[in-house]
Amino acid sequence: MQAGGVLQEVAFQFCGTSLIPSDVKLAGPDLNKNQALLITSQVFAFTGTRDSLRVKVDGNSGGKTTEVSGTLPIKSEFAKNTYIFPLRGVSYVGWGASFHTGHRWAIPEEFALDIAKLGGDGLSHKGDGTRFEDYYAYGSDVLAACDGTVVEDVNDQPEDPTAMQRPDESQEAYFARLQKEQGARLGKGMIAVTGNYVMIDHGKNEYSFYAHLQPGSVRVHKGDRVKAGDLIGKLGSSGNSTEPHLHFHVCDSNDPLMSAGIPVNFSNVTIQWADVPRPIQSGDVIIAK
Repeated sequence: MQAGGVLQEVAFQFCGTSLIPSDVKLAGPDLNKNQALLITSQVFAFTGTRDSLRVKVDGNSGGKTTEVSGTLPIKSEFAKNTYIFPLRGVSYVGWGASFHTGHRWAIPEEFALDIAKLGGDGLSHKGDGTRFEDYYAYGSDVLAACDGTVVEDVNDQPEDPTAMQRPDESQEAYFARLQKEQGARLGKGMIAVTGNYVMIDHGKNEYSFYAHLQPGSVRVHKGDRVKAGDLIGKLGSSGNSTEPHLHFHVCDSNDPLMSAGIPVNFSNVTIQWADVPRPIQSGDVIIAK
């Protein structure tokens, strides 16, 4: 993986070199000094709060059994700033922080939301869904979720209707095509993935990120001050987007991919059918007040 450049291509999965420093190499059959063993997609679930995680490794060194352990601190907290939902009215969260979506397995977007809107039939579009204009969310106002300063804006990336599933295309065929196209976008760099976007610095090491916006719709520019609720752009389908939606997340640096995601509770939402106050999950219907 490392020799073939795969890790460099998906460096965002490791916050750049924060988790795997540049002088650390992935191990082969033996684990030596300055080498790392990569174990992916391991879920640690527990009730209540924990302040640390103890890792114990049993190995063999020189024919002798060896046990090594280490303790990692656990930081469990929500965003410090107060945020409002970035769309008005009723929205549908297709992908949230649930374990069965791709968001949870990528560090920068671990707590990200992919937000769309549904019609009365429960679909995200009218007609056959081959045009962006068929989608109920397309062109919706995207709002600043918190007061802050714009640190990045991109406004010239195209939308590609061929990235959407064709009416006569099976889900299996579409996913195979999508995977190939997504790999090509990753190879072109960050903007090919994010499309048009806005990033806002809210202080306290918190930055909000709004991706896949309509070309030419971005209303704010680097250095602008914004207030929560200000219009910053229009919902679109630029970049690595399978249909018009807003990708929103909060992270800890001004690089939307080389960063770590931060969970957010919104101050102005009701979650339909939620029996207790809780974070938004995949499949939730959200009403923004």
